[in-house]
Amino acid sequence: MDADRKTAGRRPAALGAGAALLALLAACGGEDKPQPADLQKAETLRPADAALASKYERSCLSCHGMPASQAPLTGFAPAWEPRLRKGMPLLLSHVRDGLNAMPPRGYCNDCSDEEFTRLIAFMSGGGQGGTR
Repeated sequence: MDADRKTAGRRPAALGAGAALLALLAACGGEDKPQPADLQKAETLRPADAALASKYERSCLSCHGMPASQAPLTGFAPAWEPRLRKGMPLLLSHVRDGLNAMPPRGYCNDCSDEEFTRLIAFMSGGGQGGTR
């Protein structure tokens, strides 16, 4: 019974420490989580080049425009920065070979490497360099 009294007093302190840790973790991750404006941007941005926009809509948008897919959102720089640091050649190889849930060629079997590079640049560049 004494043991129950001793541990009962610790529970609120442990719960408080756990809540503080969760709040700290949420605050740390908050900057990198897309906000509603980021989601809307990802859903509406398109490459300026009509042919590339068509391939983007057909092959990329279903994942890179939807946060539930876990793919980096189009135009959401915090998700793309660590990937860009690895270099375009590695990103291009990930598209060609597939990575995680993305199949080889990312649903675009008729895309050239040059088009994949332009699509990656478009999606990672905040929609800069050619949107309509």
